[in-house]
Formats: sequence, structure tokens, C-alpha cells
Amino acid sequence: MITLINPPGLKTFSGLNMHTPNPPLGLAYIAGTLGEAGLAYHVIDGVGEALERVRPYPQRTDFMIQGLSPEEIAERIPAGTDIIGVTCTFSTLWPLARMVPEAARARFPDALIVLGGEHGTAVPENVIETSPYDVVVLGEGEETFLALVAAHRNRVPLDTVPGICFRTEGRPRRTPPAPRVRAVDDIPLPDWELFPIEEYISRHQISGVNLGRSMPLLATRGCPYQCTFCSSPNMWTTRYIPRDPVRVVDEIELHRKKYNVTNFDFFDLTAVVKRSWAVAFCRELIERDLDITWQMPSGTRAEVFDAEVADLLYRSGCRVLAFAPESGSPEILEKVKKRVDLDKMLTAMRTAIGRGLKLSCFIVIGFPDDTPRTLRQTMALIRRMAALGVHDVAVTKFVPYPGSELFFELQKAGKIELDDSFFISPMDFYNRSVPSYAEAISSRRLYWTMIWMFLNFYVISFARRPVRTAAILWKAALQGTEETRFAKWFVDRFFVRRRWRKMARTAG
Repeated sequence: MITLINPPGLKTFSGLNMHTPNPPLGLAYIAGTLGEAGLAYHVIDGVGEALERVRPYPQRTDFMIQGLSPEEIAERIPAGTDIIGVTCTFSTLWPLARMVPEAARARFPDALIVLGGEHGTAVPENVIETSPYDVVVLGEGEETFLALVAAHRNRVPLDTVPGICFRTEGRPRRTPPAPRVRAVDDIPLPDWELFPIEEYISRHQISGVNLGRSMPLLATRGCPYQCTFCSSPNMWTTRYIPRDPVRVVDEIELHRKKYNVTNFDFFDLTAVVKRSWAVAFCRELIERDLDITWQMPSGTRAEVFDAEVADLLYRSGCRVLAFAPESGSPEILEKVKKRVDLDKMLTAMRTAIGRGLKLSCFIVIGFPDDTPRTLRQTMALIRRMAALGVHDVAVTKFVPYPGSELFFELQKAGKIELDDSFFISPMDFYNRSVPSYAEAISSRRLYWTMIWMFLNFYVISFARRPVRTAAILWKAALQGTEETRFAKWFVDRFFVRRRWRKMARTAG
């Protein structure tokens, strides 16, 4: 028996958005792959099986642990399990994901315990050296995990399996990288049957704006860009592979009927890269008239946006999307390899807003080469976006994410220590104690610059469009309708947060 485990999750109320664990899409893809191969498996969703259970995070007042405890998860692993697969997509969850094998090993001393996801891919040697995990699957997991299962059960040496890091003689050893899966349409669809997906749907336990009963979706794999602050090149390489638009809409229609969902949150790294793909996908959705909405909360590229694309997006049901200019400084954009033309992006913003799409933008400050001058350039961009009509901005302080080029550079320079405080630091975007990695800017100055950028954006937005802002807040407060990230933050801050805090105090 193979047991797949989603560890407990983290909730935080810091900053513009409350962080919320999502349905484990990657693990559902593994489940679908195992089922297609005829392999028996069991699922333990440490978040979804106890969504209403929260408790304080050790020594933190702004975090809460959501879901089952590692001990409870270990108790639910079926007898006869010989392989345990655990996912850890974000490094912030590593301290919790590490506790799962620690609890499981006592009951299953001979089981092969495997970690998958971006965290393991970023620091596989550290995982093997600091935890009971036997193997880390590197990068895309479906085919590699199948090969690993076959090797383990047939007693074939693990060094014959490409794309893993495993423990041998007490030390970590990597095998050559596994090739990317190019025939993405042949990958089995995520299998949600053994997951408590209805619990996620009914409670809107998902990161996007609340547009109704929602499910996550992946329409493309990878990203062709090489931003130095992103872990995607390490996880996926720079090969961007879109699925057949017809197959994507088939999946939407399937979930629409099976789970009665009305909205889809696209978790792609960047869904809209090829104009021809975006046009074909939107036209397929329009033709089928499925009466759904969809959004891109993770962001997408702006290069292909023109009046026709914006119109097709809206007519197909897209309501919320995000662009990521990251910085207003051309110098910084070049340093971090962010290939973006700010003037063209501003034109794309104007086009998207003009068609009625709700637009958020992501900004990062405190890159290693940032200076007071480059921050002033970013402030100027934020003011232009507010005047233009962008609905939301998310300003975060730079934290070197494991697996990114900047992470490896800073690690080599001795500026990073791989401990729990570092791994959880990306959750501290809005905490004034987070260190600055920009030599020219102090941590204190960076924090107050971030606050000042938020104030500038929302004061200008309200001054230019008071009726729009008031209507959004009115709907959020009285009708529970979220139209923007700011509305989501407003609901979370003044309504949801109190309930979770009360539950955490009761649990604690």
C-alpha cells in the first residue's frame, strides 16, 4: 500500500492577504498517476480532514497550524503501507512536513518515506541530512515517483532511478535529472476521490478571491523565464508546456458537473504566455457556455494582452488576474532577469481594466541591489498604477526563496542559515523584524517604505475612484462578495480573523 500525505498547513493574517492552505493539487496529480497505473493507494489530507481545527504555532502569535497533528496523521496510516509519500510545496511548511516522518517512522520502521514538491527539489541534501526522509523526488513528480515505486518493490538499486536524491550509507546522493514530461496531455488528471475536496470547496479554502464554489486547476507547466528570485527554473527548468485547450476545458466541464463548482483558480506559474493558446482556450470556453468564472491569482504575463485578448478573457468568464512588474526600476529588473517592458505593461493594465477585469499587481522591494533611488522608482510606478485604476497591489519584502538563483548566491556568500527560522521567513513579508538583503537599505527603512507604498496606492485609489472603492467594501462587508484581493483582506481582517483567533485560543 502507498500512503500519500498532505501535512498540516499554516494560516497567517500578516499583510494584505491572509495566507490559506489550498487543496493539494500536486498530490492529487500523483494520486491520478498511481490510479492509472493500477497501484493501490490511500490518502491522508492533514489539512482537509480537519479544516476547523487550529492551534498556535510554537513561539509565534501571528501564525496558526491548521489541520491534524503529525501524530494523528501517523495513526491514520493503514497497516501494510510500504511507501509513504509526503508533499511539501512551500518551504514555509518544511518544519511541519519534517514532523510527519518523525511521527510515522516509529510505526513503520521499514517503510520507504519520500518527499516531493518544490522544497525538496530546492534543498534535497538538507532534507536527507536533517530528517527521516529516505528519498526526495526532484522536479516533476509523476513519472519519477512511479519509477521509484517500481525500483523499491523490485529491489532494484535506487541509483538507477533518475531525478531523485536518496540516503545511502548515511549520506545524500543525487541521481541524474529526469527529463521533463513533454506529453502533458497524457498525464492523468488529478484524482480528488480520496481527498476531502468538498470541505475545501464549501469553506472556500483556496487562495483566490472568493467567486463561489472553487477548485484549483493547472493549464500549463513550467515557465520560460529565468527570474533570479523564483525557484521555477530549478523545479521545472525553463521549458513552458501548455496543455491542449480543449483538454483543459474538458476538465473544467468534468469538475463543473461532478462537484458543482462555479469558479476555477488557475495555479499556473504563468498561464498566458502564448497569445494563440489564450485565444483558443477562451473561445473553447465561450463556445461551450459552461456558466463559470475563473481567475489567475498567481499572476500571468502581460505581453500578449491587447483589446481582443482582454475581451475574450472577460467573455470566457475570467474576472480576476494579476500582473507582476516586481519593480519600477529598469536597473533592478535587469539585475533579477525580469524580462518586462514597464511601458507596455502599463498599456496592458489599462486594457485589462478597461474591459472590466479586476487587476492586482505584485511588487517586491529589498532585492540585494535595491537602493533608495530604485525604491523611489518603484514608488513612482505604484502611484501610476493607482492612478490608472489597478485594483490591488501586494508589496512584499524580498526573501531569498529556496531553489532560486539569488538563494544559491546568498547561501554561497554565507548570508543564509538553513534553519526553521529561515524556512518560515517568507511568511514574514510584513513583519518589521525580517532582515534586509539590500546592503544599501536597512530593515527598518525597508519596512516603513513598504507601509508607505501601501498607503500611497490605496489613498490615491480611493481619491481617484471613491465610489468604486466604497462599492467593493460594501459588497464585502454586507453581502460577503469578494471582487478584489483588498476586499478579501477586508473580510478576512474584520470577520474571518476573529473566528480563527477564537478557535486558536480555544485549541491552545
